[in-house]
Amino acid sequence: MPEPKEPRAPLVEVGRYARLAEARERGLVVAARELPHWIEREGEEWVLRVEEGAGAEVARELAAFEREERERPVVRAVFPAEKIPTFSLYVAGWVLGMFFVAQNYSGAAWEERGVAESREILRGEWWRTITALTLHADAAHIGANLASGLLFAAFALPRFGTGVTWLAVVLSGALGNALNAWGYRGEPHATIGASTACFGALGLLMGAEVFARWREPRTRSRWQLVLPLGAGLGLLAFLGSGDQAKTVDYMAHFWGFAVGAIEGAVAEGWRAKERAPVAVQWAAAGAALALVAVAWVFALR
Repeated sequence: MPEPKEPRAPLVEVGRYARLAEARERGLVVAARELPHWIEREGEEWVLRVEEGAGAEVARELAAFEREERERPVVRAVFPAEKIPTFSLYVAGWVLGMFFVAQNYSGAAWEERGVAESREILRGEWWRTITALTLHADAAHIGANLASGLLFAAFALPRFGTGVTWLAVVLSGALGNALNAWGYRGEPHATIGASTACFGALGLLMGAEVFARWREPRTRSRWQLVLPLGAGLGLLAFLGSGDQAKTVDYMAHFWGFAVGAIEGAVAEGWRAKERAPVAVQWAAAGAALALVAVAWVFALR
């Protein structure tokens, strides 16, 4: 609606705004009532004025508009607002790469000692749940896991902190493999690969986002909760099932994802990034590396 050049009555001010876009948006509210309005600049502010007789009506409409704006559900950004700390991503990639080189030079004996064999795990060889995360069938296998795992971890790092993120990822892989072994109890079943932990990182993100939206009354709606759930489960189904059931351990992927989702909800509820000081983050990062090292010490005894 074009603004009239000359008012037919004295003007009254109904709002001041720092940005022209804000003033124009409120002007549309006035225009929707088929009332004329004027936007003028005074110093660094934009002033919205209407004719004196319409001042009270416009004030009520703008108050209702502002109230609706405050109550509008806030959708959290998918991408992290903070800069991603990349150093730990390089470390994780280097560690997995070195294990892959060692595996190829050591032959079948190395893999036999580290594979997550369900019956052996249930007999007490817990370290296999962790050592299996560092073993891969071929270059394509480790490449796919590095691509997906480091991507998911990159989004988790700014949210939880470096140490908490990597400890949660390692634990999701280990517990996922343990639950997978329990699911195959009594059957000869073996699995290798970091994908259980990779999908744990995905579950970590999903669980944290769902809990964050549930915690806020403004975002505790069905559709606000369905969005991260659908995204997480959709990626799990698309990336974690594979075309060949004999070579893709989709149940290990599911268990890693489920454990990661619980960890993410707990970490978000505890507000890990805000409450964990630098010393705790370093301790958690050290614990993640120590778990891998200790597991291999047990495996190679």
